Amino acid sequence: MKRILSAGISLKVFSILALLALAVLLVPMLKAAQYDVPSADDYSNGLPTFRAWTETGSLPAVFKAGWERVYSLYFDWQGTFSAIFLFTLNPMIFGERCYMIGPWLILGVLLLGIFTLTFAVWSGLYGASKKESTIIAAVWSVLCTQFLPRASQGIYWYTGAVYYTFFFGLSLAACALLLRFILRKESDRGIGKLVAAGLLLFFIGGGNLVSGLTMTVLLITMELLLILLKKSDWKPLLIPVLCFAVSFGINVAAPGNGKRQGYFIQPGMFESVTGSFRVSLHYFLEWFTLPVIALTVLLIPVLWRAASKTGRRFVLPGLVSLYSVCLSGVMFFPPIYAMGEGSLKSLGRITNIIFFGVLFLVIFNLFYWIGWLVQKGMLPERLFPCAGRGKYSLVYLAVVLLVFGFGMTRIKWFDTTAISAFRTYRSGEMGNYWHVYKLRLEILKDPEVKDAVLKRFPYRPYVLFYQELSEYPKENSMIAEWYGKDSVIIQ
Repeated sequence: MKRILSAGISLKVFSILALLALAVLLVPMLKAAQYDVPSADDYSNGLPTFRAWTETGSLPAVFKAGWERVYSLYFDWQGTFSAIFLFTLNPMIFGERCYMIGPWLILGVLLLGIFTLTFAVWSGLYGASKKESTIIAAVWSVLCTQFLPRASQGIYWYTGAVYYTFFFGLSLAACALLLRFILRKESDRGIGKLVAAGLLLFFIGGGNLVSGLTMTVLLITMELLLILLKKSDWKPLLIPVLCFAVSFGINVAAPGNGKRQGYFIQPGMFESVTGSFRVSLHYFLEWFTLPVIALTVLLIPVLWRAASKTGRRFVLPGLVSLYSVCLSGVMFFPPIYAMGEGSLKSLGRITNIIFFGVLFLVIFNLFYWIGWLVQKGMLPERLFPCAGRGKYSLVYLAVVLLVFGFGMTRIKWFDTTAISAFRTYRSGEMGNYWHVYKLRLEILKDPEVKDAVLKRFPYRPYVLFYQELSEYPKENSMIAEWYGKDSVIIQ
């Protein structure tokens, strides 16, 4: 029995298995991308650049049209200038088949952000090995890509995904650059990191307000900590911080923001703050299902090993957790203040990135508390004999996977991204979805058809489908303009 309990695999092998599991799960997701189709704001935001490309075939003309769209919306609708510019560069302006590039781009930036920040925090700050950081990043990536609240809005609908998931990935990368600058060697002036972080932060400041407000809090916290710790790095870091402040200031000062607010019933400041914490608790309980908890618990031996080897002290864990709770509330504040609590039910693209952020906070808090308990002598090596030898316990792994498997039977397991993508692909739903879209294109591209009557999607794959066209021509005016029709309706 003792021999069985002590059996384990090396952390190097476990890190490879974790990466393989992530890769396997990404395969059906990327396969689904080839069946992805545009919808909703894709048409209105891409129309100016689409016209510029079809009329001139010139990229400078496309960029000019994109800038004109940014300028127009800045004064009439919203101030998120860098996000709007990305909206106008929708891949479908070069052809409908190019729309599939979107999910590859979104997933690539998200995973890049996750891995760079994980390595910066655990390997850079706490001295964990590369294989330990790889395991943490891979598990966090699996949780983000498979259990996000709404995959269609977070990965496959270009406008929604680039507005939130893309900027979230960039925010992680920016935080990693800032941390790498602080942890640099004495011989490294870190100019490249400062410049890269400044450019990224300027771009992020012109994005969505959830990422913007969260980054504001993080940057202020970082500078205050450096000042309190009497670290001179707070001075050069003012360069990227000011880049972000200027950009975010331009964003929130846009005249269009006020006009847009007129379309929503706006709650008061106090009501929004209290609502943010209330909603945060509600979604936390909703998101952390048994499978999500199981995969998080899977990291405990790895986190214990990283915490037991670091030379850094873990102090005031309660304060770290309190700060994390407040940061969760900060992430919920912008949409609640702008549109009310009820808006979140349909805005999966927003709750997606809050989910990603909360996952990181939970993993980091688990690590920090483990580190505090280790340094208090309450988690000795005898409790983690395999981890102490650089191995991962097979018994522990088996138990966690059993709990995970049981938990999957208690939720809508078929809505997890990879499984849903695989099921709808094998059943033919994705093929049918794309076939109906091609039939629509035949009608829309027929120059003799002026009033297009299109067929509804009989199948709506969970990961791909976001929004159907309307029965009323006025609501389809953008797609009508795109294809040069007098009207477009759905039947």
